[in-house]
Amino acid sequence: MTNYKIDALFELKKYIWDALVNLEIFDPEDYYSDNISSNVVVPIIPVQQSPELAQFLSGKKHIVFDKISTTYDTNWLICQEQFLYTIYTTDYAEINQIRNVFIDLFRRMDESARDVNYSDISDLIKFHTIYISDISPTSPSDEIKGFYATDIILEAKYSRITDETGRFA
Repeated sequence: MTNYKIDALFELKKYIWDALVNLEIFDPEDYYSDNISSNVVVPIIPVQQSPELAQFLSGKKHIVFDKISTTYDTNWLICQEQFLYTIYTTDYAEINQIRNVFIDLFRRMDESARDVNYSDISDLIKFHTIYISDISPTSPSDEIKGFYATDIILEAKYSRITDETGRFA
């Protein structure tokens, strides 16, 4: 049976979180919660969950993401999407550090996609290219007082594994 919950944006979130933890930029222990079933709240959250987690994330660096566009060309096997990541932190140096990680991970297009494909993400999605299409200047956040913010837009081309009729497997 096809799993329609598989989404490139959420698969990419896993890769980004693993990189930020492995580089010791985020410490999962800082995001431990007794009120959440998994106990660790991954501070890379969809924009819709931002209000619910505002109190928990108060004063803590975090990333809010959203899908900003989806397109298909005549080659319907290739999905093309843009993902918006807004980084929030109270420390200007930390925001630059996280931005530099994004740049290092995703500036290489095909090679960036290859790295994500070799990571421990879903085997139902194959990324072809991932690259940074835009980065905003760092500035004081309008949404969260006392925080700095910067936006990073990634553009990804990927395909889902399909069955013999071209439908998602």
